[in-house]
Amino acid sequence: MPKPDGPLKLALRRKTPEPVKRLARLLRLAVMPVPPSAPDLPAETLEMCRFLPSRFDMLDHLPKSMVIAELGSLRGDYSREILKRCAPAKLHLLDIDFSELKDDVSNHPAVTLHQGLTTETLARFEDGAFDFIYVDADHSYDAVVSDIAASVPKLKPGGVIAFNDFGRIVRPGFGVFGVRQAVCEFIAREHWPVIYFCFNCEALYDIALRKPSP
Repeated sequence: MPKPDGPLKLALRRKTPEPVKRLARLLRLAVMPVPPSAPDLPAETLEMCRFLPSRFDMLDHLPKSMVIAELGSLRGDYSREILKRCAPAKLHLLDIDFSELKDDVSNHPAVTLHQGLTTETLARFEDGAFDFIYVDADHSYDAVVSDIAASVPKLKPGGVIAFNDFGRIVRPGFGVFGVRQAVCEFIAREHWPVIYFCFNCEALYDIALRKPSP
């Protein structure tokens, strides 16, 4: 069920100029408490993991004609790569603001835009709706935990969920990301196998998990 203040928060975000929103995001990240160390991953969850040069190479290893959800699209740079490399049957973009999304992405016939909070928007889809979910929205710990919880039932058995910026980012005065902690806790608890680990020179790695089949 949507939080009572969800529509109000969304309306305020839509009316706030983008430079102000960027500054607010930086300030919020700057004052976040440092997360604890992420738990160790069970060895068996890494047995099938493949190391790839980048998150773009990951798309080349995924099937064509999938139904995909991308949580957080910004300008659509990665959305464009998904369209080109995966040729999805449908690409659902979920974001609170599409003002910066490029026209070639928003107007693509495979793309459907869903403006709103990611967790509330995902709740409107049927369970098992997606073959692939790419999580690149709010990077705070609580937000990633919520996105994982909302995504799990919407992913088909055997489907893939991937996370951007899977790194321990703790920069005093700049930002704290909770992606690594949230994802590692989920893997350690649910034992979903890691299938791809994507390299990034800035240590903002991507990690992809496969949902076990019953």
